[in-house]
Amino acid sequence: MNPNKNEVKMERRGETEVVFTRYFSAPRELVFDCHTKPELMKRWLIGPEGMVLDTCKQDLKVGGKYLYLYVDKDGNKSGVYGTFREVVIPEKLANTENYIFDMSTFDPNAPEDPNATFESRTFTSEGKRTLMTHLCRYASPEVCKMMVESGAADGMAECYLELDRLLGEIG
Repeated sequence: MNPNKNEVKMERRGETEVVFTRYFSAPRELVFDCHTKPELMKRWLIGPEGMVLDTCKQDLKVGGKYLYLYVDKDGNKSGVYGTFREVVIPEKLANTENYIFDMSTFDPNAPEDPNATFESRTFTSEGKRTLMTHLCRYASPEVCKMMVESGAADGMAECYLELDRLLGEIG
C-alpha cells in the first residue's frame, strides 16, 4: 500500500463502532469547510447512485439541526438528519444521524430516534495534509454489521474522490 495515497481505511472497534480514516492533500481549515459549508458540500457529497444532494440545511452549533436530502432524476428523495453534539472549528464535528428512506413518513419536528447513529469527525493537520478520523457508533451490533457489509467504506471512497477534485479546484 502506498502511504502517500489517500485511501479510506476502516477499523472495527468492538461490536458497534467503526473508525474510518482518510488523508486529504489540503489544509485542515479547507477540509473542515468542505464538510460544513452547504455550498461546498453540494459540490462533492454524492449520494446513492444517480442521486444528488438537493437540500443541505444546517445550524452549525451544538444543539443545531441539519437536514441533507438527495434526489434522483424522477424526484425520489432520501436523506439524513440529526443534531450537532460538538462543533469545534476547524477541529471536530460530532452529530447524530438518522436515515430518511420514505419522505411520506418523515416529520422534521418528531423527536430524534434514540437509536440514531452517533458520528464524530476529527481533522488533524499533518504537514500539508489533513487526517480525518471518522468514528461511527451504531445502535446495535446488527446495524454495525449491516453498514460494514453494505460497502460503506466504498461509498465514502467515491465521495472523497469528488472531494479531492474540489479541494484541487479551490485549494
